[in-house]
Order: sequence, then C-alpha cells, then structure tokens
Amino acid sequence: MKDFMMLFYSEPNPNMEPTPEEIEAEIKLWMDWIGGIGAKGKLKHAGEALGFEGKTVHSDGSITDGPYTEAKEIVGGFIIVTADNLEEAVALTKGCPVLSIGGKAEVREIMPTGDIPND
Repeated sequence: MKDFMMLFYSEPNPNMEPTPEEIEAEIKLWMDWIGGIGAKGKLKHAGEALGFEGKTVHSDGSITDGPYTEAKEIVGGFIIVTADNLEEAVALTKGCPVLSIGGKAEVREIMPTGDIPND
C-alpha cells in the first residue's frame, strides 16, 4: 500500500455569504464522503480545510500576500488516503464535493522518506 495526498482546488468567491444551514450541509457532504473512504479502510488522515489568507515566500526572498494571489483557484484543503496504486487513489475521488461545484482534486503519491535523497 502507498499513501496519496488529495488536494482540493476551487475558485474563491468573495461574495459568498452562506447561511449556517448551507455551511452545515456543505460540512455534511464532506464528512459523508470522507467517512465513505474511511469505511473502506483507505483513509490515512482526515486532513484539514485551509484558510483563505496566507503568505507566499519566493526564492528571491520576497514575500507576497495570499496563497498564489495571481491564480484563479486556491487549495482549500487536503486528505491523505492509502491505496495500492495511483489509479485506485484517483477512483476514491468519486463523489468528492469539490467536483460538484466545478473544482478539482489533485492526487499525488507521498514519497516514502527513504526515497528522498540526502545531500
């Protein structure tokens, strides 16, 4: 088994002002989907939602506001799953709530620490 990180991207909507009921419904969608992965024994870490504000540190030492402010989409959160291969991990994205709102899920294998070269 290998570990994979799923990163969830969507376009920010600064005008969005959801009601408490809408927030609760959205959380339930995510919890149900993540719970389904857990029920299959494939959930390694339930991840976290990420805030909308941040800083980006560039190689020249400059720091800009916001995570990738020049991009149209943001990373909204992540989870870590376990699967036999990339194809199986990708299949676990079925039903992901971000996909129903036009977002996307990126699936990437997490390299075992022993595979990272030490200089």
